[in-house]
Amino acid sequence: MNRVVLTPADVLRWVLILAALAVTLFPFYWMVNTSLKPGPEVFQSPPTFFSSNWSFEAYRVVFETRPIGRYLLNSLVVSVGATALSVVLSALAAYGFTRFFVRGAAAFVLFLLFTKMLPETLLIIPYFQIMASLGLVDTYLALILAYSSFALPFSVWMLIGFFRTIPRDIDEAAIIDGASRLQTFFKVILPLARPGLVAVALFTFIIAWNSYVWALVLTTDANMFVVSVGIANLVGEYRVQWNELMAASVIAALPVMVLYGFLNRHLVSAITAGAVKA
Repeated sequence: MNRVVLTPADVLRWVLILAALAVTLFPFYWMVNTSLKPGPEVFQSPPTFFSSNWSFEAYRVVFETRPIGRYLLNSLVVSVGATALSVVLSALAAYGFTRFFVRGAAAFVLFLLFTKMLPETLLIIPYFQIMASLGLVDTYLALILAYSSFALPFSVWMLIGFFRTIPRDIDEAAIIDGASRLQTFFKVILPLARPGLVAVALFTFIIAWNSYVWALVLTTDANMFVVSVGIANLVGEYRVQWNELMAASVIAALPVMVLYGFLNRHLVSAITAGAVKA
């Protein structure tokens, strides 16, 4: 039986990996730990890293006193809508850039990436004025347009790199067999680009689900609050029930964690393809 011999470099590497893992996971553990503590224990000093009084009381209070279900539904509608719009537009744009030699396409792609560097807060006032003039404040459509527009630059860049890995010969073979350009795109190229599309969908969904500022600005009706705004409203003027706040945060984080767990391999594949081919 072969014995595995670890060199000092291997030991150091594993120590660094475990340390990075601990630093990454500890905030989430502390959030869960706080959500399960009774209120008085939250403020104990020194804090308890593992409580013997864990309970789901804070979760019960959140669901009974706050419309957390409505917040989750609003976030789901907005996130799915923004994801669908972003995936469709970015796929069409990336396919055009990689299959048709548009003059100035490379410069336009760089411009897209440049827009991603601009802080979103610069556009809040003009965007709000546009949405107000169109009567779209307190609507799903305003949030969907906002989130998809900010996800598009990176989504297009990612899919350009992914589409470049698909040989043009496949397009030509489909056209020779009688398929139109749109049929080739939808029935041949998109199935091959599925990992990239899934990665773009996950990227956009996370942006829309976690975004706070735009939802705060574009919604004033409590029935239209998304989960991030709803959680922020748990912070009172004179006190904060930290266990309830952490319970709501855990509830909001679970859908994204589950989705990421299922689609993680597609995200890594697409980012790697984009880094190599873009």
